[in-house]
Amino acid sequence: MSHNLKKPKGLILDFGGVVVETKALSGWEGEVVKSIQKIVDIDSERIYNDLVAGQTAAKLWRNAMSRPKFPPELTHEEFVLEFIAADWGDAAREALRSHVSEISYQVVYLAESRVTRNGMEELLLWCEKENIPVAISSNALCGQMHRDYLIEHKLDHYFKAEIYSDEAGVRKPNPLLVQKAADAIGIDVEECWYVGDHYDRDVLCGKRANAGASILMKVPNAATRPFKVYVEPDLIVQDPVELLEALKNAKG
Repeated sequence: MSHNLKKPKGLILDFGGVVVETKALSGWEGEVVKSIQKIVDIDSERIYNDLVAGQTAAKLWRNAMSRPKFPPELTHEEFVLEFIAADWGDAAREALRSHVSEISYQVVYLAESRVTRNGMEELLLWCEKENIPVAISSNALCGQMHRDYLIEHKLDHYFKAEIYSDEAGVRKPNPLLVQKAADAIGIDVEECWYVGDHYDRDVLCGKRANAGASILMKVPNAATRPFKVYVEPDLIVQDPVELLEALKNAKG
């Protein structure tokens, strides 16, 4: 792959769309409803409808948060107590408070399937041999689920740092999320490539953070973004295989 980019000293990757390919699943809500009913005495239909409404509202909120320069991230409490259970009464909301992280984890785990993208482990092995530290910078309702995926698939040891928005309190395109990843691996962000799968969250974030390169990785059947963003990636790759080729062909 021909390009004029300088070889990075660090590599920062998005999780969904880059490390893994995700697919939305149907029918997951029932398991979450059962979990919530063990905590509060509320009709299952009401829980289901508010869960669906809350998930929809959170997705719309996340799209809207691609506009501000320094957007925050929803906390687990905000997602569960405000987006789902806002009108369930004080007693029910208080009963849920100590369970918000486990509910958030369950929603993330059940709502999508994940498979490691083709060529990802080869990419990580090459970076390891080249002494290029790799970090994750990812928007996440519950980053712990992503951590557990990497452990389960024996990929966690390749990453020197994992920065997730729910833990950091900010979400992309807030440049702080990419900056935190660069800081965590001890490399100036200007010496890092950042790779993500969305223009409005990832390419824009890389540009705002002044990353050495802001790279778009294509994903099959990508959803149409809600609005145009006036940024262009420094490079577009189809998958981790092409990203590895680009790294090998980089200058320096």
